[in-house]
Amino acid sequence: MSQLAELQQAFCDALRSPEMPTDALLDAIVDDGLNLQRFNVYRNNFIVLNGDALADMYPVIKRLVGDEAFRVLATAYVRSHPPQARTLLLYGDQFPAFLASIPELVELPYLADVARIEFAWTEAYHAQEHPVLTEDQVSSITADAFGQCQLLPHPTLHCIGSDYPIYSIWQANQSCETDELISLDQGESYVIVLRPEIDVEVSTVSQGAFHFLKQLQSGAIIEAAYEVAIEQDSTFDLGVFLTQHLLDGTFFQINS
Repeated sequence: MSQLAELQQAFCDALRSPEMPTDALLDAIVDDGLNLQRFNVYRNNFIVLNGDALADMYPVIKRLVGDEAFRVLATAYVRSHPPQARTLLLYGDQFPAFLASIPELVELPYLADVARIEFAWTEAYHAQEHPVLTEDQVSSITADAFGQCQLLPHPTLHCIGSDYPIYSIWQANQSCETDELISLDQGESYVIVLRPEIDVEVSTVSQGAFHFLKQLQSGAIIEAAYEVAIEQDSTFDLGVFLTQHLLDGTFFQINS
């Protein structure tokens, strides 16, 4: 490794560490007695600005754990997962998994899944525009051929399943003016997030619908996806689901 590369690596390592930077790094900064102070200011800004980006992406998580706890979590995340892209629009994609790995959060087992909703919302919001399925496209498929078609979910669609009532928790924390308590006894929930047009939409679906959509996302034909869905949820009614979702923006293409 060249001397410059070593210096650059030392700078990156020092940004992520609360420890004193190396002498070699300090010597590379203009030495007028303020080099350490300059570096500490830069390091603090690095942590704070990236932490603020996380707070903007995960406002519900911040509200659930409190400002101080979120600051501690954000600092730890920034140090272990520094930004890899030039923009911070999608910084924090590993934050849900990071939350799930923190032993101190074991009493908040739903936290990581709520964070997945928040990241899905941001990703859908910034995603490229895509068309939605039209009635003309559907009417071009005969009834006999329908089951053998690929029904493609909208590219912005995210399906998030959880053992906890994460949709209710997320919804209850959209406003700072409510202190609604959500019982974890409500059980599992299946959430979909997508942006068919201008606004991001977050809603719940049945267990069967969730598995049906997941199968379609993997490329399964309608008939095969339905078979998996009905195995998971014997009450799943494909006709009712298609009546509700076929032309509401959940899908964008059908291939025979």
